[in-house]
This record gives sequence, structure tokens and C-alpha cells, in this order.
Amino acid sequence: MKEKGGTLEDTVADYLRRTGFDVERRVRLRDRFDVSHEIDVLASKKEAFGTIRVAVECKYVKASMDIKEIRNFHDKLTSLGITKGIFVSTGGFTTDAESHAGALGIDLWDTKTLEGKLTESGTPEKDVIYDTLPVRLDLVSSLKPRHLQNINVLSETIELAFRPYYFVDYHCFSQHTVRGASALLESKGKVVIDAVSGQVADCVASVGQQPSIAGNATYVSCSRIPPQTLTSENLPAQLRRSVVGHEVDSARAKEITKIELVKSLSLQAAFQTTRTKGTILLKPRKKDIDILDIQGPVKIPFLFATYRFRNYSYLKQCFASTGAMTLDQTTSCLVCRNPAVIVCENCGALACESHRKACTVCGKNLCGTCAIAKGVISKKHYCTQHQPV
Repeated sequence: MKEKGGTLEDTVADYLRRTGFDVERRVRLRDRFDVSHEIDVLASKKEAFGTIRVAVECKYVKASMDIKEIRNFHDKLTSLGITKGIFVSTGGFTTDAESHAGALGIDLWDTKTLEGKLTESGTPEKDVIYDTLPVRLDLVSSLKPRHLQNINVLSETIELAFRPYYFVDYHCFSQHTVRGASALLESKGKVVIDAVSGQVADCVASVGQQPSIAGNATYVSCSRIPPQTLTSENLPAQLRRSVVGHEVDSARAKEITKIELVKSLSLQAAFQTTRTKGTILLKPRKKDIDILDIQGPVKIPFLFATYRFRNYSYLKQCFASTGAMTLDQTTSCLVCRNPAVIVCENCGALACESHRKACTVCGKNLCGTCAIAKGVISKKHYCTQHQPV
């Protein structure tokens, strides 16, 4: 039931995106009494007179929603200061609920209403991927490990996976007094947050101190690419693909960014008095960090290629928008880590020029472990099929 509820939220969110709204799922907001409330789908749109905010409650149920559920939803809207609400229920609504919702200005959508709106909006939900970076289809063929001379023995499986991330712009300005002297810790840059796990994927400072967060600007470079909408027509039918929904909302992504920057930003400040001199480690406080902007969740597409033969599987992974390689297991000999040139046609291991062997009879490529050697002075190698008696 929980999985189907998530699908319902996705469907509503996708419909609202198609009608011009910016959408977030499972957003946690605090009211004026500092009480936390969760909104299943929060949609916003900028108009000339201001920003419209719409909160949506989604219920995947069999029973009709009663007036009590409508009252609870209205109380949530009132405490958060949101004037427009939509209640979606697959089980429909009682007569009392419909009357009360009409009086309060809450829209009610049952399954038939939602299906009608999806039909009016055009493109089927399952064929659309929103807020994603573009996919370079030329990278599919470039993934092939062409440095392996007998690449034809490998079977290939390629998958296109879309994973959501937040791009967070920050500015840290932290002033400290060290033995009467002023010390300033400043940093400005971008942090990339995985919208599924909540982990920091990348971090680059453009001004001041570089946070001690692992990063190589590979994800940050993706923030310069405009997101778009892809449909099945834009992608090869034979290419397997998966889309991961986000679990972390933008408010949580901002909080994670501040927490990680407090941990990872520091400055060694020198001081000297009449008696002593030394250094002290300065750290910022959360209030010293401003979130300038947040973009996302934006889906970053990855190409995953798996090459298999006999006992071994080798993975290659790259960013499908930029071509930056993140993983390549086809490059090294399994014995000495030198560049691999062949796949052993007996076991599937990779071998370099020094450790490759060839069957004297059939010429089959072998690794040193699988090759059968005969002779002392003039050594020859054989595969198991042509092993001499």
C-alpha cells in the first residue's frame, strides 16, 4: 500500500509539473508554533502578483474519506498559512466531506477526476521524465572496452539510471576574536546533496576556504546544464532505464548542507602574546552559513554497463550528460594491475601483455592461470581442449 501511495504522489506531482508548477514531494514545514507538518505534494508557481502555493494530500485507500479527514487537512493548511489545498483519494469522499470541502475551498479529486486531468494534460505519465539533465546517446557506444582485443566474447548489458540531486549555493561568513585580534573565516561555493540518501556527493568552494568534504567537481559541473523533460521518444527502446524518486525535501537538503559545512570548514588562526604564541582552530556556526539558492531535485542520468564472460563481470559507469567516467573495471590485469589487453577465454579474467597466453593449437586467448605449459626450453601453451597427452 505504501508503494502504491508513493506512485499516487508521483502521478499528482507530474500532473502539476505539466501545468507549470514547481513541485516538491514529502515536504516538512513548521508552523508559527514550531510544529512540524508533512505535505505529500507542495506545488508553487510565480505569478505577477506573487507566488501561488498549493498543498496536496494524497490517500491511496479503498474507503471514502469522511469529514474528519477534510477538517484535519484544513487545520494543517491554516497553521502553515497555505490558502489552496487539494485532497486526492482513490476511495472517493462521503457527501458530508464534499459539502465541507466546498465550504472551505478545498478541491477534492477522486480516481476519475485525476484520470480526467491526466488525459487532458496529454503525455502519459510513465513516458515522461521531468527535471532531468540531457542524455548523450553517443556515450553508449563509447563505453565499450575497445582496448580488449577479444571484446567480442563479452556479453553486454547497459542501463540508464536517473537519480535526483540538489545543487545548493552557500556563503559562510564567520568572525572570531583570537587573543584580542579579529579573524575571519569565509567560504562561498556549491554543495551537491543526494536527494535519496541525504549524503553530500560533491562540494566546491569558489571563494575562501575549501570545505574538507570529498569532491572533485564532477557533480558540481552538472549544475551548469539546464534541466529538461525527456520522453520515451528521446531514448532508445532497447536501453533499460530506471528512475529513482527523491526522499529528501529541499528544507532538509539546506539543513544537511549547513551541518556538513560546520563540520568541514575550519581555519588555523595564529596568535601571539607577550608570553606565548601558537594557533587555534576556528569553526563556523550554523547561523554563519547562508543558503543563497537551491536547485532541484534535478535528476542526473548515469549510464551503467556490465560486461560478462564465464566467471567474471566488469562494470563501467559514467555521467550520461558529460561523459565523465566514475567507474571502470575493464582497464587492469587481475594479476599485476597493468593495462589489460585480453579476456581469458577459459575463465573470463583480464590479462595484460605479460600475462596473456595463446593456445598453440587454436590460438585461444588465455590468462597465465588457465594456460597449460609444456616444455622447458621451448615452452608452449595449450588450452584445456588441446592439452597434449
